[in-house]
Amino acid sequence: MNPVSATSAPSAPDIGDATLGSGCGLLLLRLARASAWRLSRSLADSGLRWTEFAVLHHLEAQGPASQRDLALALRIQPSNIVGLLDELEGRGLLTRTPDPRDRRRHRVQLTARGLRAVTLAREATQRAEADVLAPLSPAERRDFHDLLVRLTAHTCDRGGFGGSGC
Repeated sequence: MNPVSATSAPSAPDIGDATLGSGCGLLLLRLARASAWRLSRSLADSGLRWTEFAVLHHLEAQGPASQRDLALALRIQPSNIVGLLDELEGRGLLTRTPDPRDRRRHRVQLTARGLRAVTLAREATQRAEADVLAPLSPAERRDFHDLLVRLTAHTCDRGGFGGSGC
């Protein structure tokens, strides 16, 4: 039986029985796939792939980081991040310099061009997100976001995804 009561779900004629009868896990999976498809398309239009956007977004939000810390934060294998950073550096989106505190480490930092790229990509993803969330009112969007933050923190930040986080 569906743990969510049918009375709490909209009864609009455009909602299929399969959607109404689905549990939260399946609905989250379906929504994640549809959202990922729209976001991927919007990122492609901005000239970035998911992993590139993740690196640039993290550097914008957190500031300069070591390659190792960046790989850990984004859950990217250290051997894989080197090629990714090589590509982004080659495109002028970031720089890598020796860390002044430990010259064996590389410090990764956004360039002005990288900041412009992540800003354009974020605007593109926000448009895709608005499309996905269009049926929700502004208050419902805030509530939905708050619930997603709680669920993500519970599941991912505690290492709930195969023990390694999300």
